[in-house]
Amino acid sequence: MTENFINFSIKQKTGIIKLKRPEALNALNYNMASNFLNTLMKWKVNKKIDRVLLCSEGKSLCAGGDVKSLYFSSGKNDLKKKFFQKEYLLNNTINEFNKDYLSIWDGIVMGGGVGLSIYGKYRIVSEKGRFAMPETAIGFFPDVGGSYFLSKLSKGVGLYLGLTGKTCNARDMMDFGLATHYLPSNWISNAKKEYIQTGKINESKNYPEMYSDISENKNLIEDIFQGNIKEIVDKLKKCKVEFGQKLYIHLLRRCPMSLAVTTNLLKIAKSKTLKECLEIEFQLSQQMVNRDDFNNGVNSVLISKNHQPKWNPSTIDQINYDEVNKMFIPKIEKLYL
Repeated sequence: MTENFINFSIKQKTGIIKLKRPEALNALNYNMASNFLNTLMKWKVNKKIDRVLLCSEGKSLCAGGDVKSLYFSSGKNDLKKKFFQKEYLLNNTINEFNKDYLSIWDGIVMGGGVGLSIYGKYRIVSEKGRFAMPETAIGFFPDVGGSYFLSKLSKGVGLYLGLTGKTCNARDMMDFGLATHYLPSNWISNAKKEYIQTGKINESKNYPEMYSDISENKNLIEDIFQGNIKEIVDKLKKCKVEFGQKLYIHLLRRCPMSLAVTTNLLKIAKSKTLKECLEIEFQLSQQMVNRDDFNNGVNSVLISKNHQPKWNPSTIDQINYDEVNKMFIPKIEKLYL
């Protein structure tokens, strides 16, 4: 039952949302998203609530949307449509929420979990924080507004994260403004209590002093992650640096159509609002989830776990860019956010 997966409570003018599905890394399913949205709409006008806290059980805030349920719905119902409609409406509602909204990133926050948190006013990350948009591994693309916030990151970094699905640590999250505050994990409990009681957040200027692959290779990322996907892969293929060589091998395993679509999407999104990005992503989602790549990718990564997806096209060189462009032509009703 949904009530076992997400809990809503009110304490000292704080609306508390707790994700309680730790065995699935708090993956967001349709009923959780629906209850989340309905509650947030009520709290928006509830004068007894001044702020919201989003937290979770286990080692993950939320590792993403429940794409397994989408896989199993294939040919049976319209969950692939209903889920994204509800999820993107929730993302936009959080962005327009008129009260303080704090998320706790004391572990994994990926994909759909980013969409539940990044649009709130505050995000506290600990040294355990792990941020990623890994969708190109399953024949999809960085959604939940991923095109919006990734396209706004510093030169090349957003495209790097969106294409590779590589993980950001706490230092990266602070450097790129993905998180707003850093606190050691053993301070988090007290920080939540203080926020619930007073609405205040620990403003000590803590910074995660840790190694960062991205920072170490910033110039390479900025130089390579420009242009279309073929240009990016060609540059990586010629790269003499070990980091670049590893990225080349890594990208060859991702879904070629996902890589092409993601590159195009982030280029388009640079000048768009979040609402506009979510509208584009919804149209795109309904084409991507109904391609064989999506079901093959979800099965390969999350169900059979054989990690041997059969992509179509199978290589980046085989991509038909006319087909990529057609993916961006609206074919169903809008979200009307």
